[in-house]
Parts: sequence; C-alpha cells; structure tokens
Amino acid sequence: MGDFSLRAARIQLGALIAALLIAIFIAIGITAGAFVLSFAVQRDLARQGTIPENLAWIFPVIVDSAIFGSTVAIVILSKLKMHRRDKYFYVAVAVAVVAISILGNAYHAFHSATVAQQAVAAGQSIGYTPLDPAVAAMIAVIPPVLVLAFTHGLGILIKATGIAYSDYKIEIDNAAAGVGVGVGVGVGAVATQSVVMRNETAVGAQHFLGVAETHDAQESAPHPSPSEQTRSSVDPEPSNEKAAEHAELEWFIATSDLPDAVKDTARRKLADPTLTWEMIAQTSNPPVATSTSWRRYEKFDTAARAAGFDNPPLIDMRASDVHFTDQLVTTT
Repeated sequence: MGDFSLRAARIQLGALIAALLIAIFIAIGITAGAFVLSFAVQRDLARQGTIPENLAWIFPVIVDSAIFGSTVAIVILSKLKMHRRDKYFYVAVAVAVVAISILGNAYHAFHSATVAQQAVAAGQSIGYTPLDPAVAAMIAVIPPVLVLAFTHGLGILIKATGIAYSDYKIEIDNAAAGVGVGVGVGVGAVATQSVVMRNETAVGAQHFLGVAETHDAQESAPHPSPSEQTRSSVDPEPSNEKAAEHAELEWFIATSDLPDAVKDTARRKLADPTLTWEMIAQTSNPPVATSTSWRRYEKFDTAARAAGFDNPPLIDMRASDVHFTDQLVTTT
C-alpha cells in the first residue's frame, strides 16, 4: 500500500509539473502576442492623445512593462508565505494596467470600425467588410483578458504543484521511516551486543589482574578472609551524593519544557555515554541524522548547565566521542 501511494504521488507530481510547464509556454505566447497587438493600438491612441510622434511608443512600453512586471510578481509571490496585502498590491496593479489595455483596445477597435463603416457607406473601398463596432471591440479585448486569466491560472498551478510535492515528500519520508525503523532495530541490537561484550572483556581483564596480584602477594601478605574477598570482588556502589545528583538531573529532565525527543536523547546518552551520536540517531524513532541527535543533546546540555548542573553528572560533549573511538561499531 505504501509503494502504491508513493507511485501515485510521484505520477501526480509529474503530471502537475508537465501541466505547469505547458501553461508557462502558453502564457508566454499569449503575453507576447498581446504585447505586440497592444503596442500598435496604444501607440496609435497616444498619437490621438496629442503625444508627439517620436514619443508615442513610450506609452505602450509603460503599460506593457507594468503588465509584465506585475504578472511575474504574482507568479513568484503566489507560493510564498507573506502578508496578503503585499500580494494583493501586485494583483491590483495587474488588474489596473490590464483594464487600461482592455479599455484602450476596445475604444480603438470601436472607433476604427465606426470610421470604416462610414467610409464604406460613403462609397469608398477599404478592401474588407468592417464588423459592427461592438463586435470589433469585444474581439479586441480578448488578448489582454487572456493574459490576466492565464496569470491567475499559473498561480493556481504553482500552488497545486507545491501541494503535490509536499504530499510526495511525506510519502518518501514515510517509506524511509518504515525502512529506517528496521535498520535502527538491527543497529540497536548490534550496539547492545557490543556493549555487553566490552563489559564482559573488562570484567575478565579485571579478574585476571586480580588473580595475578593475589598470587604475587601471597608470600608477603596474609590470606584475606572470605568476607574481605567478597567485598573486593564486588564493584563499589555509587556514593549517595552521586546518586542524588543523578536523581536531581532526572527530575530536571522530567519537569523541564524540553521536547520529548530532546529528553529521550539526553536520557539515553546519560545512561550509556559510550553510545555515539550515530547510534543514537539511527535508533531514534523515527531515525534522524547524526547531527540532529547531537543538536538535541546540545539543547539539553545548555538548559541543564543554565539550571546549575555540571560535569558530572553531565558529560563533556567535546570528548564524548573521542574517548570511545576504539569502541565504535562499523555499520553498513
């Protein structure tokens, strides 16, 4: 079911990206055509508005540049999280300049069709039959209207593509988490086994050294009593002060407002300082990056030191992985 959902999300994302690319090419074509037609019309209107002939081309450049700039701004800002007022400013600019283009095209087409009809009525031959002025005006407004419509459509497609990408990313993370949990369990078992083997090796070495020292000292020292042998073979228990420090630190972890993931990382690292950040990261639920586990403990360490704790019971983060480099477990 997970593979099917991932495949469906990938297909949906690919289809939306293809549709977005096609829509972009169509929008570029429509905008370019509308600019060419609008340029000629608005330059003619500028001449009719008594703007000098050599400067008449500036008016359509201003209008078309405003349309192009506001269109690009709307497309770019459509996916950004920002104040709606800022986005609506460019929408208002686009609507205003497109409205100017629409009104100019409509007026120019209506006026030209009226003049053409009058010329035909006077018996002149203009080479074609002019349309009704109202119909000519409606045809002339089609290009700028399509520019505005496709701008809005591009914004919708960009939002849909972003949503599809988020869904696809979630499916990838879920699939990776499902695989990572199994890998993390295996790594945890290997790490636990390695710790047990190290402990057994250390106990065996201590026992061997104890036997050798006892054998060398038999001739010069009396044989210890059974009770003394029992006390010497058992590791000394932590002092009451050390136990109290660990209890206070555990109380601090339990009552602090740190995230649960930070608390879990701190407890595991304090319980077994030999665990590397990589082991902690891989055995987390869900597995995370090695740097993430380090940052989590660093956040706890900062809060604990601010509360008055020190080494020990805290560990030295700069040396936590250096002292155990010979005990790292190689994982694939």
